[in-house]
Amino acid sequence: MIVVRYILSSILLLAAVYIVVLNWGCVIVSIRNARRGIDRHHSTVPLVSFFLTIFGIVFFPQPNKVAWMIAVPILDIAHLNIVFAIFWLPVMLVRTLRKKKNHPPSNAQESS
Repeated sequence: MIVVRYILSSILLLAAVYIVVLNWGCVIVSIRNARRGIDRHHSTVPLVSFFLTIFGIVFFPQPNKVAWMIAVPILDIAHLNIVFAIFWLPVMLVRTLRKKKNHPPSNAQESS
């Protein structure tokens, strides 16, 4: 039974690592497309690698030796984007409000 739990935990952790690598690949491809002027964005998948890692930790037979598994979701760029978005949101809101203040509203009746 312990061998089955090791195998199941390893498969889940490898699936989480695979998703982390794909997320980093999507970010790199999106940056390359932006530099080339291509308007194609490749999206990342947040939280999937986190849940796969949690299930891998649950099935791992030695619960006191799972601290290294936590590194998988920490290194995921999709999770980092969520954390940075929380801090970046107020900056974007202030910029949007300033932009709206600087531009007078256009009058649709004048063009008719």
